[in-house]
Amino acid sequence: MPIKKQLEVMLADAPGELAKLTDVLKRDHINVQAMSIQDANEYLLALYDVRSQTGRRVAPRDYYEAILKESAKYSMIRLITDNPDKALESLNKAGYKVKAEEVIGMVLDNKPGLLNKVSKSFGDAGVNISYTYGSGFSDSECALFIFKVSDIKKAVELFPNGTP
Repeated sequence: MPIKKQLEVMLADAPGELAKLTDVLKRDHINVQAMSIQDANEYLLALYDVRSQTGRRVAPRDYYEAILKESAKYSMIRLITDNPDKALESLNKAGYKVKAEEVIGMVLDNKPGLLNKVSKSFGDAGVNISYTYGSGFSDSECALFIFKVSDIKKAVELFPNGTP
């Protein structure tokens, strides 16, 4: 199971911003292999909703509302590239603030139950999945999934040859 370096970039939520970011990568001949875009405001609204359901308050309401207002301007881009070190350097040089972290990339046979098998194995081993994203069309033989997990070493040990 390959450990991949994932890049995270906060991008302005405006027309043409993804094209600007991918122009940088194109210019430096960097291929995007996987990508996820999440509306930062949508994510924070969900957290705010959890906060109201649990009644837990770690900050005043005004604080949360100010963050929600500011986050409406951004999206979180997560991407895997064929050359993450070069991508990190290129994006930083272009003025983007980039965070790199390790994730697991798995190519799964595109059959019912395999994602369940992986997630069950992680859960049974006490490995929490913070998030995952992936895709495979219905006529594809395989699907690519990216997992951000709480214990990457333990997760890799569960699938030493990279497949379930």
